[in-house]
Amino acid sequence: MTKAVKLAEDFYVVSGDKLTHPWDASAYLITGKEPLLIDCGGADGYPALKRNLGELGVQPQEITKVIATHGHWDHVSGFAQLAQESSAELWIHEADLEQVEQGDPERTAAFIYNKPFPALQVHRKLMDGETLQVGRFNLEIIHTPGHSPGSVSLLLTDGIHKILVAGDTLWGGYHPRIGSNIDAWGHSLDKLLTYDFDLMTFGHLPPTLVYDAKTKVAEARKQLGVYFNPWFKPLYETFQY
Repeated sequence: MTKAVKLAEDFYVVSGDKLTHPWDASAYLITGKEPLLIDCGGADGYPALKRNLGELGVQPQEITKVIATHGHWDHVSGFAQLAQESSAELWIHEADLEQVEQGDPERTAAFIYNKPFPALQVHRKLMDGETLQVGRFNLEIIHTPGHSPGSVSLLLTDGIHKILVAGDTLWGGYHPRIGSNIDAWGHSLDKLLTYDFDLMTFGHLPPTLVYDAKTKVAEARKQLGVYFNPWFKPLYETFQY
């Protein structure tokens, strides 16, 4: 596994399948007086996440909050360990809140990993359209259900960059067991296309920024739901072929 990667000034990717653990989704750190995480990865990747934060001079007890793109195992189950080492708050959209607080193995997608989901305390609900000032960035919450009912995307702007953090709204998996809804997903992608952004990152991506991002979202919209793959392999399984 490799170290954290700087994507922009005060904006780093600190978790992901190439950085912390093969099952981890991407997680991002915004540095400043009150360091903040966007997602925090899965429980198995937490030690490597902690290492990456430390290499950037950030200790777990300095993290003030984790803003969750949605309530799935690979995105937020590591918060259970972070909460033991800090007073960080977990903020999530209300449509994914119950599954996280109850540790629902279905809605949190924990069944894909054959792992329990630790019931987590949610400190605040994210609201569609609200804006937060986080260090140098203005951060807007955009409710983008489809992959899960409470999925959100985040638009980060600082006067220079316009970065869409799409979570699993881009290229995330579909399954009724996690509450996916293909019609809502289409509306969410249409909604994203009304925003102005030129850079993008999303939940399962090598540690980089995607350029010409709006064109790529428009292309993804055309692909949504064209054909489903029923042969998805559970990540904890190994086969001969």
